[in-house]
Amino acid sequence: MPQTFTIERMVAGGWGLSRSDSMVTFVRGGLPGEVVTAAPGERHSDYQFATLKEVRDTSPHRVEAPCTVYEDCGGCQLQHVRYAAQLAYKQDMLKEAFSRIGRITEAVFQDPVPSPLPYEYRRRVRFRVFQQQGTFHLGFVRERSHDPVRGAGCLLVAKPMEEVIKGVEGRLARLRRLPAFLSHVEIRFSDAFGTHLILCTVPRATRHQAHSLLALFEDVPSVVGCVLTSSSITASQRRHVRRVVRGEPHLYECFQDLVFRISDRSFMQANWAVYSTIFETVNDWLSVEDGQIRVLELYAGVGCIGLGLAKNGAMVTGVEENPYAVADAKRSASDNHIGRYRIRAAKVENFLETVAIDEYDVIVMDPPRAGLSRRCAESLNRIKVSRMLYLSCNPSSLARDLNRLCATHYRVRRVQAFDMFPQTAQIETLVELVRA
Repeated sequence: MPQTFTIERMVAGGWGLSRSDSMVTFVRGGLPGEVVTAAPGERHSDYQFATLKEVRDTSPHRVEAPCTVYEDCGGCQLQHVRYAAQLAYKQDMLKEAFSRIGRITEAVFQDPVPSPLPYEYRRRVRFRVFQQQGTFHLGFVRERSHDPVRGAGCLLVAKPMEEVIKGVEGRLARLRRLPAFLSHVEIRFSDAFGTHLILCTVPRATRHQAHSLLALFEDVPSVVGCVLTSSSITASQRRHVRRVVRGEPHLYECFQDLVFRISDRSFMQANWAVYSTIFETVNDWLSVEDGQIRVLELYAGVGCIGLGLAKNGAMVTGVEENPYAVADAKRSASDNHIGRYRIRAAKVENFLETVAIDEYDVIVMDPPRAGLSRRCAESLNRIKVSRMLYLSCNPSSLARDLNRLCATHYRVRRVQAFDMFPQTAQIETLVELVRA
């Protein structure tokens, strides 16, 4: 039975929150200040989720979502919100995480940096492959579900990728049966060189099946390579392959006047324009031009931040667990003739235990979504560098980690949010910590 709810604020995940005496209700699509009718669904002891049915009192920030599958697809949460309001809501969610989880109340929050492109900004997209009425499609899944939704026309994808996506889906659609079960297809695009890389994921495949599957895409224009990876191979399945490559297994991309190699097994940014702004902010905050600063970069990836800082004069040591990303970073350092940079293949926790006090002037870190381990936070508190810059894609884990770091030697000096993923509830955040 639909009920009436008044939305108080937007919370993590982009949900509209409404309170009653004994229940908190999260309404997908509700905006702060709106009165809505929604049908309660999944229910817990003190909170529930509800599906929006009607907006009775409309926010001035509400707009018509341009995507035809927006209400079905789980990829975007904020297409129904004016872009300027998206930034404000994300800033509010960030502040709420700092206050509630991090117990941080004195941080200086600078205005969020918008994406130059609210749509068509993604240079990397991963599709689920599914079959519907006998035809294969590329798509995503419904929120809080495994049900597929067609997504080949995603509005977040860069224009130059559209023809490649159509080409891949068209070749799949011509078949009633694929050479191997194909679970996902990821497509990457290089702005600088106009080239694409296709990554296919299968549970398992023989070498013949793998080559037959990759052959479907070998004539897609501007594709320089296709890679197939098996996700569930065991030692006993010797007739199956783990990885098969046709063409090149990497792309090259320009970033801060440097050329980077990014292999299929390395992480690649989706919104390079915003990532470039993040680098410029890091570089500005660190003031590396004097050439004396010693930087330790944790979770360095393919080295975009670290190599950029080294080019500008810093002495940089990168640490990255992924050996393929390390190989890419070393290749890029060599290709760009940067000698003030070194990178180590190691777990961050293990490496930090070898670092001496005063060995570095500043630490720059960009951990995965789960944030820092407790062991890592303890090592950072032991090393006690004068400054740390923490880049995070998850306000909750960021706030938790800041609480641990600020409980001992540090305080938050400033916070800068970047809208890396417009139309979604995600936010990228850069925090400067200084010795208290």
